Amino acid sequence: MPYLTDAPIHKQEDELLPFELNHMPEFILRKKEEELNGIDKQKCLQELKDLLDGHKLSRGIDFEDDFLHLYLLHSKYRVDRAFSFIRNYLNLRKNHSYFFRKLDFDFTLNPACQFATVLPYRSQDGSVTVLCELGKLDADMADVESFMQIFYLINQQELRNPVTQVAGFNIIHDFAGTGLRHLKHCTPSLIYLLNHITFDIFPAKYSGFHLVNGNYITNLGIRLMRPLMPEEFRRIIFVHSSPEDLLNHFPSSVLPVKYGGKLTEYYMANWLKKANERQDHFPAGGQKNMF
Repeated sequence: MPYLTDAPIHKQEDELLPFELNHMPEFILRKKEEELNGIDKQKCLQELKDLLDGHKLSRGIDFEDDFLHLYLLHSKYRVDRAFSFIRNYLNLRKNHSYFFRKLDFDFTLNPACQFATVLPYRSQDGSVTVLCELGKLDADMADVESFMQIFYLINQQELRNPVTQVAGFNIIHDFAGTGLRHLKHCTPSLIYLLNHITFDIFPAKYSGFHLVNGNYITNLGIRLMRPLMPEEFRRIIFVHSSPEDLLNHFPSSVLPVKYGGKLTEYYMANWLKKANERQDHFPAGGQKNMF
């Protein structure tokens, strides 16, 4: 199996968690405590607030503590790194404000917008899996801006879950059905924006980026994007020779049937509708955690 990182770890079938959680499992609490052992979180929070108050881009914004702690946790409470990510986030709001509004139509009913979803179960480490079926994208049925909004709101709203903040994301990109009609939208500016959001703005932990059903577009995309990626992300890109290779990384209970898994229904329409509503009027200071 060709992949661009260390050998995969086989995922066990037991101890799967439902996607929607409203509490912190004990093992997640322990993991968070171990990672933050000895860190004065309140001191770091105040230092970050002082930096934000002193910067013209962030001065006067009433930031939610949960929102700031999210960036600090992602940065392992390195205040300067969290500050840099928040500045990038504020610049994104300034230059691409549509990311912080809800879509004004029910995208879950539009086949061209059903390309991205969270999957119904978490892996036993608590991580969430986001599936992107890129062949479903059709710019004749919806604009590229809407597609970007959908992917952004999925990640941004799920980052309000304290479990996901600790356990992170897995991303599966399925290229089945992609072709020239998709390639024409892969402009350098769009590729740069996607990389910038993923690596410089989202305060998310990633366990792996998994590419399946690849073709020449996949190879071209990797060549274009790889030089823009930080080294730590290059190590977690997996290019799979067959969809079933995903079973070397995920329990079969987590995956749809077409990847050798057990899920026959996996599009999380109800959660996506709720996420879209929560995204409406996303304030500059962020939103509170879900619990």
